[in-house]
Amino acid sequence: MKSITTKRKRGRPSLAQELDIDNLLNIALEHFSTFGFEGAQLKIIAEKVGITNSLISYHFKNKEELWKKAVDRLAKSIVVKFEAIRSELKDTEGVSMLRSYTRQLIYFSAKNPPFYKLTYMEMGQKSWRSDYLISSIVKPLTKIGQSALNKASISPNFTAIPKPNFVSIIFGACCSFFMLTRLIEHQYDVKTFDHEHIEKHADLVNQIIFDSFD
Repeated sequence: MKSITTKRKRGRPSLAQELDIDNLLNIALEHFSTFGFEGAQLKIIAEKVGITNSLISYHFKNKEELWKKAVDRLAKSIVVKFEAIRSELKDTEGVSMLRSYTRQLIYFSAKNPPFYKLTYMEMGQKSWRSDYLISSIVKPLTKIGQSALNKASISPNFTAIPKPNFVSIIFGACCSFFMLTRLIEHQYDVKTFDHEHIEKHADLVNQIIFDSFD
């Protein structure tokens, strides 16, 4: 856990207190993904962290910078996770690799709700935030899976799915199960975040999307 001590600035002695940056970014990410950028309030984030609003301003020049740093932290965790998976499965390729990526993306979504919340919240419109998410998260993820996707594309059946549709199908299948948690729990009494149901969902997604490509 990264912890830093703020440096005193002239006229700002009250800011000389210890701040856990990682904790701040985690709480900020959760707040932004719940209320959206416009609805998020720095004072509420500060209250949840247990610091003064001015201390956030001391480290981040505005709300936009805090949002970007919080997303950067999420992006780093995604890239580290999937680079490790690619390294572990270096002898796997094509559809088999895509199956593994899809399963792990489902698990990552279950453990990191801000990932799918921000994706659905921001990707439906053109904005600096959607551009930032694309460059920091979507493109790195796509790059990691590109080799497997190219190998899988050799299959005649696979090439029948245009890449834009394929990407939307994968993201939708990996995220919507958790986005619709309240509906699924109310309608079917299924706890979407239980390991049993996450695993079952991963099996079904891989079966529906990839069985015809093997």
